[in-house]
Amino acid sequence: MTDIFIVDDHSMLRNGLKSFLENTGRWKVTGTFSTGTECLSALAKCSKKDRPELIIIDIQLAEGETGFNLVKNLKSLYSEIKIVMYSMYNTWGFILQAKDLGVQGYISKVAGDEELLICLENVKNGSTYYEKKSESIQTELSSILSVLKKQERIVFEMVLQGKSNRQISDELFISLHTVENYISYLIKLSDCKKRDELIEKYK
Repeated sequence: MTDIFIVDDHSMLRNGLKSFLENTGRWKVTGTFSTGTECLSALAKCSKKDRPELIIIDIQLAEGETGFNLVKNLKSLYSEIKIVMYSMYNTWGFILQAKDLGVQGYISKVAGDEELLICLENVKNGSTYYEKKSESIQTELSSILSVLKKQERIVFEMVLQGKSNRQISDELFISLHTVENYISYLIKLSDCKKRDELIEKYK
């Protein structure tokens, strides 16, 4: 069996997912946590051989933490551990951010049990798995992303996550005017007429 951690702020989901995975006979859940801090603390106490091979992480965690921040820490401290993000958010903005951070798998909580298991098996075996979405949109997005600079790509992801201009400005420490210029460029590049149309097109 493969050792695995679960990090999610909902105790019922953690317990239900633990039970489901262990009943398959292929996964052994050796730790469940509601925050990234708890997860990192547990890993610090583990010997290398006792660390989980894979960690399932939600985007929104307890105490105001985010799964993405946990991913950054894991990639820095335990790069050998594979990561699957399992979240209610299934729009491209979140999937793209997960890919940028090196997450090997991304699947929404509305996906079926079988797809979750397929995702986990793919990641365990060294491959990647991202929830199936429109192939035509994926091709179009790839074309757009190929011409974006790093900051433009980050703003694009944040817009697609539904964040306001002010939130983007505050989180990236850039002016509102700069954010507006980025978004105007992204709207034009995506052949849209306004911000809402951009979000709707790539949700």
